[in-house]
Amino acid sequence: MKQAIDIEDLLIWAYRDMQADRLGDGGGFAVKLKAPCSWAAVEHFGTYGTFVQASDYEPEPGDRDDAALIHRAVLGLDDAFLSCTEQGVSVWDRALIQAEGCDLVEERQSRPQLRQPGGELLPLDRVVISVYLVLHARQGSRPDCYSDVTRRRGRPRKDGEIADGITFDDVQHHRAVYSVWHAALGILAADLAGRLAKWDVTGPKADEAPWLQPARRVLEAQKPKNKRAPKPMKRRRKLPS
Repeated sequence: MKQAIDIEDLLIWAYRDMQADRLGDGGGFAVKLKAPCSWAAVEHFGTYGTFVQASDYEPEPGDRDDAALIHRAVLGLDDAFLSCTEQGVSVWDRALIQAEGCDLVEERQSRPQLRQPGGELLPLDRVVISVYLVLHARQGSRPDCYSDVTRRRGRPRKDGEIADGITFDDVQHHRAVYSVWHAALGILAADLAGRLAKWDVTGPKADEAPWLQPARRVLEAQKPKNKRAPKPMKRRRKLPS
C-alpha cells in the first residue's frame, strides 16, 4: 500500500535522503559537475552557502526508481521570469509571454529580455526553479519571503529601506520567487500523482502566501516581577501602507 506524502516532504526524501540528483541511470552515482554553473553549486552548497548534511537513510527496493523519476520531473520544469516595474513585480512563463503577444529574447551570457508588442525591451530576472527546489529540499527549508514583515505606519526612509537592510523591492522580489517555488510544488504534485511505486503524492501543504497571515507576536516574555525583568519582544518588522 502506498504511503501518503506531501510533495515538499517527498522532495526532501528524494534529495536529502536519496540524493536523487547524483544517481545515474544505472542506479550508480552520476559524475559531479565541475563547470562554474548553477548546478555545480548544488553539488556542495546550500542556498546560504552552508554544507548540507548527509542522510543515513537506507534505501528500500524501488526507492531508486522513484527518486530517479522525481528528479526527471524536477528537471522538466521550465524556468520562470520576473519583471520589476513601478507597478511591482510580475511573474512570467513562456506560455504567458506568448499569450500576451510578447517575445522572449534570450542570448548567451546575457540577461533575458521581454520584447513587448510595441518593440520595447523589458529586462527580466530568470528563476531556475529546479535549482531552488533541489537546494531547499536538501536543507529542508523554504525560500525566504519575509513573512515576518507586516505593514507599519509612516513612510519608508529616503533610501528605500523599510527595515534595517531591507527594501520594498527586496521584499517583492523574494515573495515572487516564493510564489514560483510554491507553484512548482503544485505542478510536480499533479505530474507525479499515481506514478510512484511507494508514494501517494499530496499537497503542497505550504502556505501559498505566508505574508498574508495575521500578524502575531514572535515571543512574549513573562510579566516582569521587577523593573530589571526582560521586556516583551518587539512586534514584527512592518511594510509601509
